[in-house]
Amino acid sequence: MEKLLIIGANGFLGRKLLYRFHDKFDVYGADLITTGIPEVYHPSYIDISKKNVVNDLINIIKPNLTILTAAMTNVDACEDFSEKAKKINSDGPLFVAQALKDIGGRLIHISTDFIFDGEQGDYTEKDIPKPISVYGKTKLEGENNILKQKIPVVICRTSVLFGWPEADQRHNFFSWAYENLSKKKELKIISGQITTPTLVNDLVEFLYQISGFTRSEIYHTCGTEAISRYNFILKLIRTFNFDQNLLKEIDFLPQKAKRPNNSSLNTAKIQQIGNWKFKNINKSFQYLKSQNKNSK
Repeated sequence: MEKLLIIGANGFLGRKLLYRFHDKFDVYGADLITTGIPEVYHPSYIDISKKNVVNDLINIIKPNLTILTAAMTNVDACEDFSEKAKKINSDGPLFVAQALKDIGGRLIHISTDFIFDGEQGDYTEKDIPKPISVYGKTKLEGENNILKQKIPVVICRTSVLFGWPEADQRHNFFSWAYENLSKKKELKIISGQITTPTLVNDLVEFLYQISGFTRSEIYHTCGTEAISRYNFILKLIRTFNFDQNLLKEIDFLPQKAKRPNNSSLNTAKIQQIGNWKFKNINKSFQYLKSQNKNSK
């Protein structure tokens, strides 16, 4: 059985990958904090900003495939700590790719819609990135650093991952809103910021389907529906029968980092491969409604 290393295995996406891939690979989970990684997945410490730590772990495990989900994703914090963001989002992927090159390993790298400026929307894989934040710039640098190593790699750009986190994990936009609405707390949501939100379970399944890839590709792996933050929450409210009066639309939200106005991604390319299709918002919410909140 081939070995799979998931870097960022304690995170929202990473832990779901552990559970999905165990029947196909001998799965190894690595992260800065390993307490949430079950022992069956060989939990290991890794700090991708430290080249020697990355080299040591990859040379010990010698994974056939690595999925890199670890990143500094707090967009505003990246502005405040730009050097740290560079080390994690730019240098980290380079160190992973270099180590995999030495052992002949393949890589799936999770990237972001924030590599685009948001002036256009509906971006295809052929559109030229133009990031407007430190987060976006460092994530694009990470992509380019990997590609320069010329290893077998699939870069998956995704957008606003949502779904049920486990009890010890931090909220995503969906679960944060659900929790607050459940407590009848008012939500002030910006009217703009159009994205293509992605049900985390769909991304996990897509990665499972392509895990045997032999040719390097860049894919836009996200939901099929471009939607504003406000309308996303409005659909959540209607699906889960919350009080719509709790939702207030605002035109401006003070944020340190500049956000793209419309970073929606075009998914035509991925619709042509595999047998798994990403859902729109309504179908995603219906799926989540049918699941136990703490389901894996």
